[in-house]
Amino acid sequence: MGTQNEQESLIAPALLLVAAVLGFVISNSALSGWYLDFLNTKILFGIGGKQLIHKSVLLLINDGLMAIFFLFIGLELKREIIVGELSDSKKAMLPIFAAIGGMMIPALLYTLFNMGGDGAKGWGIPMATDIAFALGILAVLGSRVPTSLKVFLTAVAIVDDLGAIIVIALFYTSSVDYVSLMAAMFFFALCVGANRMGIMKLSIYMLLGIPLWYFMLKSGIHATIAGVLLAFTIPLASKRESTAKLLEDILYDQRSAVDSPAVFMEKSLYKWVGLFIIPIFAFCNSGVVLDGVKFGSVAIGIIAGLSIGKPLGVVGFSFLATKIGVASLPKGVVWRQIIGVGFLSGVGFTMALFINSLAFDNIAASNEAKLGILIASFIAGSIGALMILKSIKKPAV
Repeated sequence: MGTQNEQESLIAPALLLVAAVLGFVISNSALSGWYLDFLNTKILFGIGGKQLIHKSVLLLINDGLMAIFFLFIGLELKREIIVGELSDSKKAMLPIFAAIGGMMIPALLYTLFNMGGDGAKGWGIPMATDIAFALGILAVLGSRVPTSLKVFLTAVAIVDDLGAIIVIALFYTSSVDYVSLMAAMFFFALCVGANRMGIMKLSIYMLLGIPLWYFMLKSGIHATIAGVLLAFTIPLASKRESTAKLLEDILYDQRSAVDSPAVFMEKSLYKWVGLFIIPIFAFCNSGVVLDGVKFGSVAIGIIAGLSIGKPLGVVGFSFLATKIGVASLPKGVVWRQIIGVGFLSGVGFTMALFINSLAFDNIAASNEAKLGILIASFIAGSIGALMILKSIKKPAV
């Protein structure tokens, strides 16, 4: 998302905010019953009388539409690793250190408040950053924000998302159907084989991606992981150009970059994800029925994790990386701005809500977590924006 212009980068977070507020308001209005009934409506998919999928609207959104979101994240991550900021080991060390700290400290803080309690499983909720919201806030602050700071935040958020993907795969899987998992791996192997054979047609990968997603869903490992696996098999460099040439084309938005299947798909998905998938997810997952919801250790842990743990982790580990000599601050960036980015990383929203949906089956705990996410994201985003705004030098008159 960091490659789009600033006007576009404002639309997605604005829609996300509107959708989240709408979901919150409706869930506490006279339409609350309709809202909850809609989310719990069961939808059946089958072929020839055989039932394939029978899930609620909410689960189909979280398992299906979000798989497309994770496909987009995977494509973005692959591009950054091969030709982006994460391709240069020296440049990559600072955001990698920052992201690791930004995942570890929030999880530890949350655990301190919930160790041994019913909310212990929610430790992954405050770990991830909502890249759309965070970059949207920077875009609002205007062109005086150093480009290198935006690139740093983007890289931190992408590494953060990779960490969240690993956490989901390893820790938020209750049981595994190994037959379905082997079937999923078979289709993943076909995708890898297509890549190795130099097949550039996106239609081939999409056709293989459908059964990959279905069997991953049936395996018990969250279906969104299929989106990431598929993304990593889609070719980045076309037959006619090297990755170095591709990087140049991406930077200058040349037509040949569109010949790259991965770049073409990432660009194609950008608007669908930002303008459709994420707002729908936010609308359906931000509903918190305040009547009866408690403000306990789950909410406190999330608020502490996102609004305190995130900046502590990002700034502390960034400082460590510079002190041991493996990284340096980006050009034109000062420590106050790194602290501001630390707070912006605490805008967990989309990913936090998603992990919440995996962590808690209990409606009361889930609602409490949602309340904590909303409060923490507001606090962290506001502080981060103010800190960066104050750090920007006023233009000379």
